[in-house]
Amino acid sequence: MNELDNKMVSTKKNVCNEFKKKDGTGKDNQYLYLRSVAKIECGQNEGTAVCVHTSDAVKGHLFLTCAHVVDHTIQSVILRYDGHAIKGRVIYVNRKAVPYDIAVIVSEQTKQTTDILPCQISDKTPTIGQKMFSVGFACREYVPSTVFGHMHRMIYSILTTTCNVRAGFSGGPVFSIDRKLLGLTVGKLNMGTFHFVLPSIEFVETINKYIITNNIEILNDLESKCPLKTVLWNNGIPTFKV
Repeated sequence: MNELDNKMVSTKKNVCNEFKKKDGTGKDNQYLYLRSVAKIECGQNEGTAVCVHTSDAVKGHLFLTCAHVVDHTIQSVILRYDGHAIKGRVIYVNRKAVPYDIAVIVSEQTKQTTDILPCQISDKTPTIGQKMFSVGFACREYVPSTVFGHMHRMIYSILTTTCNVRAGFSGGPVFSIDRKLLGLTVGKLNMGTFHFVLPSIEFVETINKYIITNNIEILNDLESKCPLKTVLWNNGIPTFKV
């Protein structure tokens, strides 16, 4: 194991322990996962973002959301958390029509953000039938909703679940029952209840490397270079129009 690998293991352990360290009681709080979720507003678009890291190096919080929520554009956004409006800036975003519809945001560090906690990103592939839940801010709502379901299947690096999400959940987290981030909501069928999720295994390594190095060039690895995935993504993965 090289030095970077050792740092990545250490980082994952620190993030894993973050909930317990800041909970005060040292006990698992069943609703603590809500402290990693924020509403995001970008022009007329509304969506959801999830915090995956806090760092003095970036002087703020690192959030993930969907690229289509921020119009596939490097720009400023507003994150709403616990009644506060927090300024954020997109530092990386996938190009339109290119997998995996992911954007990375850094929020400013203020007194209003000290309550935000990063979640742990899972590096495991969910299994069919596994229980999970999605969290998001439905459009025009400022209180997060939680919807439960299970994994349906995996199709070319995209998974489907039975969580009945709504418009505004785009970019929001999908958690395992033990509250690890399994992926991000990217869309839903117009008919039926199947919910499309970008699995965390597609971005966990890149995000962890960026957290360790603070090298923004590493985030380019979040864009799939696979032609087959690009074709399937553009022809089979519907997204919310938020």
